[in-house]
Amino acid sequence: MFLAIGCGDNYKTPADVKDSVAWLDAESALPVFPFGTNPIYMYVNSNSSHICQSMNDRIFARPEIIKYLNNNFTCISIIPEEIDTVRFMGRLFTAPEFFRTMQIESLPAHYFFNKFGDLKGVRSGYIDLREFKQLVKYIAEGHVEKMDFQSFLGLPESRLDTTWGDF
Repeated sequence: MFLAIGCGDNYKTPADVKDSVAWLDAESALPVFPFGTNPIYMYVNSNSSHICQSMNDRIFARPEIIKYLNNNFTCISIIPEEIDTVRFMGRLFTAPEFFRTMQIESLPAHYFFNKFGDLKGVRSGYIDLREFKQLVKYIAEGHVEKMDFQSFLGLPESRLDTTWGDF
């Protein structure tokens, strides 16, 4: 189940989006955070950042990433230069206040929450393909509730293909 959250007539569910990640924007998603039945992936990025553009081109454009994120996560893209204020967890924040509260020091920043809105992991910077796949699998399949990420990396299911696009 995926909830339409005030995105107007142009709203699409992940099932409708085949060629890109079904990103929700900060203005639509953060005021009603948390929501849905999937874990939440919040990607804080900038249109002017070369590192963010590399993530967009090398990671988020891959068909297996698109499919996995759309099927297993509610994805939120936050672009700092596009927001002045945002409502989050019942409070109204200016953009700088929100970024201080979230302790965002560099972009891109990656936040992983369970479906209840509990923060499960934070990463900053570029994440290469293999590690990104491992992180999203670690969160989506519930390993995060049982073990730390380093322990997960020792499991056979953490060994993922990056050449052929398999998860």
